[in-house]
Amino acid sequence: MQKLRCLNEATELYRMVKEVRLQPFMRDQLLRATSSIALNLSEGNARRTLKDKRKFFNIAYASTREVQTICALEGLDEIFRKADLVGGMVYCLCRKLTEAVTEAETETVT
Repeated sequence: MQKLRCLNEATELYRMVKEVRLQPFMRDQLLRATSSIALNLSEGNARRTLKDKRKFFNIAYASTREVQTICALEGLDEIFRKADLVGGMVYCLCRKLTEAVTEAETETVT
């Protein structure tokens, strides 16, 4: 359920960014980064192995940091806060997957 909430928030973040007026190069980068969050969450959720899921969720997390940096540069406080919320959610997903992967690897060794 957490994954679905996170994807919904990421989709809302993308829609917020579509309304922003910036210089074309910065707007394009911001749109690509926000779409990367939602798309990687969706693709990661469709993967079968925990390692694959973790890989895509980590990419989504890195994209949230990119969005936050652009927002800080451009003074987009509301979008920064939304990206911070999404980033926290993605971080929790990544942490849980890392714990699950480590646990699975430990069980395989023992």
